Amino acid sequence: MRRKKKNSYKFAGKKHSRRGKISLSLAVLSVLMGIGMVVFSVQNSGNASVYVGSAGMFTLLMTVVSLLIGITSLREESYKLFPILGSICSGIVLAGWIMVYISGI
Repeated sequence: MRRKKKNSYKFAGKKHSRRGKISLSLAVLSVLMGIGMVVFSVQNSGNASVYVGSAGMFTLLMTVVSLLIGITSLREESYKLFPILGSICSGIVLAGWIMVYISGI
């Protein structure tokens, strides 16, 4: 009779979630855009143009979309690494953006 190997792995055909990867990518892009806007504003002594403000609003909206994509991707039958990372990162970034806008009021 054939013995089973100790180190044999059985994969169930799961893949990493595409929407989870998109969610994480949008969260990272949001952070990079935020850092860029802060650097631009500091270089101009706090006198950033309306375009920087509208880019900030776009980034806030992009973070909300990223959070929604991350939460919906948790329901997929796939590995949960990227959906969890995307949801957590988007939530943290969204909290940061909300704090920035509240402190600006």
